[in-house]
Amino acid sequence: MSVCQLIPSALAVLGASLLSGCSSAPEPRATPAFYDRLDQTGQGVDPASSLGMLNQYRANQGARGLVWDPALARIAQEQANRMASLDRVQSNEEAKIDTQLKAAGVPYRSYVTNLSAGYRTFAEAFSGWRELKAHNANMINPAVSRIGLATASAPGSKYKIFWAMVLVEPM
Repeated sequence: MSVCQLIPSALAVLGASLLSGCSSAPEPRATPAFYDRLDQTGQGVDPASSLGMLNQYRANQGARGLVWDPALARIAQEQANRMASLDRVQSNEEAKIDTQLKAAGVPYRSYVTNLSAGYRTFAEAFSGWRELKAHNANMINPAVSRIGLATASAPGSKYKIFWAMVLVEPM
């Protein structure tokens, strides 16, 4: 074989090996998404990892798993945005989640919320909520089965990030 015949073959092998690297599976994450610093990235909470952590905790406490609800996630996002714009955590009375649920057409028998600020990661928020009696009771409430969770970034605030979790017992 001449050099002129080897070059196209070598280029074909090189090209195939380079392309095979492009089609390989993505590298696994070094850390779970619930450790992502949302105060630095400005990204929102990861529903899958957050729900997984909550459901594992609920299972350990004898409560059934939660289901992610896009309508509740929108309500939680509106609440987180509102708190970020006010630069303070609202009380449940101020938040008027019941009004938002009715306006969104979400039927519910009961609801609970965890409204907070300052936690940089979902893991921190989860740990903080677990330590607060009322927030922990909401997370393991056996009546609720649907969830919406959201964050809002507030770079100029001392809190940096606001959290809203809405849990509903459907009708």
